[in-house]
Amino acid sequence: MDSEYHIVSELEQSLTFSRRDVPKSLLVKPDVDHLLKNAFTDWAAIAVLWVLAFYLPTWMYPMIAILIASRYHSFGVILHDLTHMPLRSKSIKCRILEILTGYPIGSTINAMRYHHLRHHKDSGMETDPYFKSGIEKSKWIKYLFILRGIILVPFWTFRGIYGTLAFYIIAMRNSYAKVFLQDRSGKDFSQSKEVIQCAAEDRWQLLFHIVLYSSLLWAPKFFIYGYLVPILISGVFAGYRLLNEHKYVETSDRTFETILATTRDNHLSGILKFFLAPKNIGYHIVHHLHPQVAWYKLPQLRKWYVDNYGEMYTNKES
Repeated sequence: MDSEYHIVSELEQSLTFSRRDVPKSLLVKPDVDHLLKNAFTDWAAIAVLWVLAFYLPTWMYPMIAILIASRYHSFGVILHDLTHMPLRSKSIKCRILEILTGYPIGSTINAMRYHHLRHHKDSGMETDPYFKSGIEKSKWIKYLFILRGIILVPFWTFRGIYGTLAFYIIAMRNSYAKVFLQDRSGKDFSQSKEVIQCAAEDRWQLLFHIVLYSSLLWAPKFFIYGYLVPILISGVFAGYRLLNEHKYVETSDRTFETILATTRDNHLSGILKFFLAPKNIGYHIVHHLHPQVAWYKLPQLRKWYVDNYGEMYTNKES
């Protein structure tokens, strides 16, 4: 199974509106070397914070935990850029990126690609994995959805176990795809090459987490305070961000106007951007208009749309 199965091309083809007028210089795709530098920078920051947590007074730990959580949240955005790349095989660099940014947050390139690309392709539709009806009507549902983020990474971590079993046990593949890959199509996945590959990749994530969780035996405090607490906080950050990225109303098409009406820009600047919208993920409208554009080009791309579409674009920021 050397060839990667995904719907990157299908997603791009589903965006039927014209994007030909956008300058090519703004449509830069992610570069793996650039993403690797981002990952190493975030890991360096985490290492410094781990050292500070050891030497600073205990009362400062909550802030350190939040700062570490912000970098775990950032890992998700780096992996997110990688999922939009039309990869047909995983190079060594992609594997390293997956280990550095995916495994710690309980995901593989394949698993995130599966549900995230379908979210883009069917945003606001019945088959959108991320669509939650009723959220726009009740603030309490919103709060519960945000708090649910606490279990996000533990749930994804458990996917490693379930996916490994599903790779070998055909009868588990339908439930695996529906529960852990969030597929809403109602199809039979027992022989789905894409689902089988996701399950196959979960075997390596499982090995990573066996090693990670074994640190509970020899370094329990480090595991709990350096990893577990921050990773749970990062799940809440992700849940809050997801609510801010979209207006949860039902749609039936993928037109330019629909994307503008149901997608929101958020936290484009200020201190909260560091925690809640790292690496320009808050530039969400242009991301949905051009899913393959690298995160570091989104501000320039947004400026082009603001200059050319004025209020039609800018009144969509939350």
